[in-house]
Amino acid sequence: MNVVKLTEDNVSEYSQFVPEDVTEYVGRTYYRGIIVISDEGEPAAGMLWLLKNMRKETDRESHILWIRISDESAADTLFDEYETMIRTEEVIRSSFSLPAKTAKPIKGILKAKGFSVKLMEGDTIVAKLSEIGQIPFLQKLTPSDDVKPLRSVTQRGFNIAVRRMAEKGFYGICEDIEYLPRMYFENDVSCVCEQDGMINGLFLCHATNAGRLVVELMAAVGQDYVMTLPHLIGRAYQSAMIIYSPDTEVIIDRHNYASLALGEKFFPRTLGVPVYIGSREENGV
Repeated sequence: MNVVKLTEDNVSEYSQFVPEDVTEYVGRTYYRGIIVISDEGEPAAGMLWLLKNMRKETDRESHILWIRISDESAADTLFDEYETMIRTEEVIRSSFSLPAKTAKPIKGILKAKGFSVKLMEGDTIVAKLSEIGQIPFLQKLTPSDDVKPLRSVTQRGFNIAVRRMAEKGFYGICEDIEYLPRMYFENDVSCVCEQDGMINGLFLCHATNAGRLVVELMAAVGQDYVMTLPHLIGRAYQSAMIIYSPDTEVIIDRHNYASLALGEKFFPRTLGVPVYIGSREENGV
């Protein structure tokens, strides 16, 4: 069996094996992917992971976002290559959070490879635009004139704002936010809050190839940050309703305390997508 590293140039060759949303990560900074090719020349296994804490010299982690093993005989080759690659990145810990629906068949393999495996409610909430519109405060809110669509911001202004947020530890679910082009984000739905010539709030979302909207970053700084966030959300919702169908799915990842609190407040009865989670310590770094 052979191993192929996924790149922007070759990922289209495996479009029948790698899910559409997964292919969007290929080629991005801090993301790595591999495919195991059988002796017959067909994909037998694949994996994509995100390297975390790469701004630091220590405590680097790998978070596995997707695994597919269609031939169990390819599992050893897959994990051997994975371990070789993360060793060069000085990763000390691996983790995963995989949809229960797709990960159930491989949980035995994950356990055999030394991972803990547990079924639980995931951090990701899926809500339709029409459901978001039922949030009480959105029905009364008139977004501030300080909030404007991302499309109206200069490239320099965007770069400065992203860098400022990242320096404060705000990069949402984008470890590589400083490397992403502005057009990666949905420029008509994403928005900023600008006061006194400075951007102090960002709501960035990405439109996937599958037609979903993923909230990538929602952050504000300054004394009025608590008031800024609702106005960003309100403007983004109003813009999305003009462009997208009410049935459009919005993906919200409750990745930190702030996003968890917002999720609990806005969608108290919405459960996260069931996932298998697990981790293992890595040796030989």
